[in-house]
Amino acid sequence: MVGWSLSPASRLFFWLVSIALSIFLVFAIATQQKNTGLDIAIDAQRDAAGGYAGKVNGAPVSIFGLYRTGTDLSTIKMAGDFKAFSQAQPDKAIAFEDEDFIEEPDMLPSYGAGDRFFSRQGAMAAILAEEQFGIAYAVPGEVGTLVKALMTAAQRKPADLDADFWLQIGAAFCILLVAAFLVTLRPGNGPAVAFAVSGLGAAVAALTAAVYSTRDIALAADLFRLLSLANQASTFLFGIGAIYLFAVYPVRLISWKYLWPVPLLCYVHMAAYRLEFLPHEIASPHNGVVLLLIGIVALVVCQYRATRSNPADRAVMLWLGVSVLLGAGSFVLFVTVPVVLGVDVVMSQSAAFVPLAAIYAATAVGIMRYRLFDLGRWAYRLMFYVVIIIAVLIADLAIAYLLSLSPTSSLGLAVLAAGVLYIAGRDMALRRVLRERQPELAKLYRQTNAVAFQATSAAKQDSWIAVIDEHFEPSHRELLAGTESGRPQLLDEGLGLEVPPYPWSAGLRLRLAGGGGRLFDNRDLALVEQLASLVESAERDRLSYEQGVTEERRRIAMDLHDDVGAHLLSGLHARNEAHRQEAIMDALSDIRQIASGLSGRQVVLSEFIGHLRHESRNRAEQQGFTLHWPLGNADDSERVLPYHTHRNLNAVHREALSNALKHGNPGEIRISTAEHDGQLVHEIVNAAGKPDDADPHRAGNRLGSGNIRMRMAQLEGDAAVRWSEGVYALRITLPLEPQTAGG
Repeated sequence: MVGWSLSPASRLFFWLVSIALSIFLVFAIATQQKNTGLDIAIDAQRDAAGGYAGKVNGAPVSIFGLYRTGTDLSTIKMAGDFKAFSQAQPDKAIAFEDEDFIEEPDMLPSYGAGDRFFSRQGAMAAILAEEQFGIAYAVPGEVGTLVKALMTAAQRKPADLDADFWLQIGAAFCILLVAAFLVTLRPGNGPAVAFAVSGLGAAVAALTAAVYSTRDIALAADLFRLLSLANQASTFLFGIGAIYLFAVYPVRLISWKYLWPVPLLCYVHMAAYRLEFLPHEIASPHNGVVLLLIGIVALVVCQYRATRSNPADRAVMLWLGVSVLLGAGSFVLFVTVPVVLGVDVVMSQSAAFVPLAAIYAATAVGIMRYRLFDLGRWAYRLMFYVVIIIAVLIADLAIAYLLSLSPTSSLGLAVLAAGVLYIAGRDMALRRVLRERQPELAKLYRQTNAVAFQATSAAKQDSWIAVIDEHFEPSHRELLAGTESGRPQLLDEGLGLEVPPYPWSAGLRLRLAGGGGRLFDNRDLALVEQLASLVESAERDRLSYEQGVTEERRRIAMDLHDDVGAHLLSGLHARNEAHRQEAIMDALSDIRQIASGLSGRQVVLSEFIGHLRHESRNRAEQQGFTLHWPLGNADDSERVLPYHTHRNLNAVHREALSNALKHGNPGEIRISTAEHDGQLVHEIVNAAGKPDDADPHRAGNRLGSGNIRMRMAQLEGDAAVRWSEGVYALRITLPLEPQTAGG
């Protein structure tokens, strides 16, 4: 009883020591065998010379068989005679046959074939156990001449062990390690124990197969039979453990007390095979393995139906089901089913343990419910690829039977057919089966803008909740009074999702996405953050827009007050009709320009100058002046002027022209406009008398009332005047904004 009270660390240490001892035992059995140095591969086929490809002293040869030392082979010269000699004196010589190199003895077609196989293995092992043994072989190019040589078998070293040996040892170690952690961390948990038992069966099957499937020519008959028996028993144990697991996990479908017929029938079936009580076609171990897989698949289907209302259990079930299809399913489909159908095995037994070990580790993750919210999506994806693999196998078998092609040719055609089906169905499967949730960016933009541009806080929150509901379809939603979390987070391994509070909404807690049909996952977290980021961006854009609108309204109000209002007052108090008409025309011109700015109409520099030229000529001629304003490079410019630029430039020009008309001597007014190096240079020149310092309007530095200097400062430009020899000139230098790609 003391042992059961051990700490988890102590229990884990006990299991790890047991695993190490088991692997060491298998390693010791493998290295106790002799290394013949003949290097003939398991599953070798007879070559063109009638022997089996191997090496003697590093040289490639065609090996025909073994013989005991002291056997007289002087009369045997030709390769074909060695087989006849071995048949006549089987106690002295053994000619190799294809069955001698078979990987798994259970693949033999009858009891008689099995008994003969073990008998020949024992006879060859006895010859190899002697200090020396004879080998009969032929050298390439001299296939008609038989060569006899004596060989010495050395003790097997770790470096002599085949790569398949280490592959199966590694798979067994992975499986046993996961099982040890599982029973240590979940002691007394029924599904965990069932899963660990199935893992124990898979691991022992891999360990025993590692010894005899990588043997060097032969094993002792008794050892070979014992390993084969352990391999069959452990293979059944794996299936029994999986049956027990799926019977109760994740939903209890059948009580374990009703499952006792499963192990009973399995081991009665095994006993009938070993004792040869039933016909070989019925008692073959591969039939039992196929039946176990059918039972597992049936339970997986039942679990799928039973978990349809529980996304968490559905995710576990999907992962477990896919694990069986990829692990045990690949072993049965590629190793067992071909034997049952009497066709060539598609995959070696050693290689078939690799997906079993890999998926076993992933299944343990599913049982322990770690990061469960990422499992369901990947289960669907892996299941799709499993279907493709099965399609390849079915197509290969069908073509092999119907067209009687070689396995290589039929497999190539099968891959081609499956590839066509894959290409045709992939997109549809990914869209409909996997149900990828990838909302359109344009839709997200519209929805988040709708949140940001709501008029009230309550309307913004309602709009945000509507967006969340549309994307996630939670089965339940509640508002949070307050939360310190600044980022969305998953709850209960994906059963819930917490959306933090934002300036436009309180926090939210959601349960079960997709109307209760799926768990939340990492993509949902990313989507919430993306939505929030878009709303924040839209909020900034809205605030910037509102500030721009406010600024524009202030500027227009100032223009109306300072310009239109001033001109109307000037016209109202004018003493003569000409001045009144001019003031009204200026006010109307200002109104048109302000209205153009409000409408958003683009003002091009060439059109703006043309309008100013026409207006200025009319004003000058009405007051007896002549205007000389020649065309310049600015008249060809397609540069778009912002409202504040053309509005202030228009006001500066008009005031400067008014000063020239009011204070200048009658005659010609010369105006020029040019664009140089991103600057607009505008100059107005008129005749004027000698400046009078007592009259500020006649002063050489006259800039009118100061409006010109103020407006140019707003445009970051410069205004300079000069008076020389009866000529008054105002020169305006204005920096122009850089042209945009569309401007």
